[in-house]
Amino acid sequence: MLWGGRFGAGPDPKMFALSASIDVDIVLLGADVAATKAHARVLQAAGLLDADEVGAVDATLDELLATWRAGELGPGDGDEDVHSLVERSLTESLGETGRKIHAGRSRNDLVATDVRLYCKDAAGELAGAVTELIEALAVQAEAHTETVMPGFTHMQPAQPVSAGFHLLAHGFALLRDLGRIESAGQAADVSPLGAGALAGTTLPLDAKVAAEHLGFGAVFDNAMDAVSDRDFACDLLYATALLGVHLSRLAEEIVLWASPVFGFARLPDEWSTGSSMMPQKRNPDMAELIRGRSGPAIGDLMAMLTLLKGLPLAYDRDMQEDKELLFRSVGRALGCARGMTAMVSGIVFDEDRLARVAEEGAMWATDLAEILVGRGVSFRAAHETVGHLVALVEDSGDPLDATALTAAHDAFEVDDLEVVDASRGMRARLSHGGTAPERVQEQLAALRSRLASGG
Repeated sequence: MLWGGRFGAGPDPKMFALSASIDVDIVLLGADVAATKAHARVLQAAGLLDADEVGAVDATLDELLATWRAGELGPGDGDEDVHSLVERSLTESLGETGRKIHAGRSRNDLVATDVRLYCKDAAGELAGAVTELIEALAVQAEAHTETVMPGFTHMQPAQPVSAGFHLLAHGFALLRDLGRIESAGQAADVSPLGAGALAGTTLPLDAKVAAEHLGFGAVFDNAMDAVSDRDFACDLLYATALLGVHLSRLAEEIVLWASPVFGFARLPDEWSTGSSMMPQKRNPDMAELIRGRSGPAIGDLMAMLTLLKGLPLAYDRDMQEDKELLFRSVGRALGCARGMTAMVSGIVFDEDRLARVAEEGAMWATDLAEILVGRGVSFRAAHETVGHLVALVEDSGDPLDATALTAAHDAFEVDDLEVVDASRGMRARLSHGGTAPERVQEQLAALRSRLASGG
């Protein structure tokens, strides 16, 4: 027990069961080993350990880590958390040298260091997964820069767009997610090791030694803040929560597109499931699960903020609960991003079906109004004129013809009927960021350029 000298008895088993966290924070064993090695070098620089002792510490820690990675780590001797496991292992193997290792260090600055190392690594891994997803969207977008489809607002047909344009809209949202993930990794890149419990130490320890050994870009400024700060963890949780929202929106569209009612796209067999009762069913379960998992992602962020909001400085045991939220959210986000990458890569669009549906819903209406505007008619007058024309077509059930068009307004010409072609309408949108193939190619180049430069 790390605090045994102060107490005449160990904790009640019920209290120990409630407080023990090793089943969760064992994930941090690699980080705790790294932080302990770094602290050993701090102690060596201060003359409190010699080179042989540091070498023995390294060897023992390497053996412990290898045992864990091989799945051979035993239940231990009542270890409460990963930190007590590491210290016990050192003490049992090295005796007095193991007992020296915690000098000038607290579990408070140690756990903060471990969590920051975890967040740095997690941000890097998650950024890689999101990068792969964005590239998968870019590949599909490049193949469909001229594939016309209906664009929607309020889930009603609005204007013709290309499938590539639509996919790139998701790509740019994910690019912002990538930036947030990378920023969260940068926020975690500060070493708290050396802060001690809350106020530093009287020993002549140099915090910069640990920071350099661990590869941190900076050292903490205030020891009390260093052990109580979890802003960087909130940053990562926010990034995963908003990533979940964006993945959910894409998943929702895949669910719709894959429905025979829409018939826009088909998922590969590997990313579809059947029904236990209805033989005809082809369900987009993975998209539905990704959509569903955005809820818990938001919940974990809210849980972390609620956990922290009432805590007095410096460290409080409540903060032990941060790790499960982090590990769960990062693991969920990685799984969803990778699953979405596979689905996006395998989805097959029905270009004929998309083109047919794009001709429905009078999506030529705005184009006709803008023709009138170009001929000096006010937009509101043009809007009203075309609105009456749309109502006429809907009531009659007949397609728009030249007679109805020219009768609607003196400024219309017979050749204006060409705008009812959805492909033409898609190509005509040459404004900045528009859906014309030329603009989509520019967007594709911009997306890939920013992806290559790190978001």
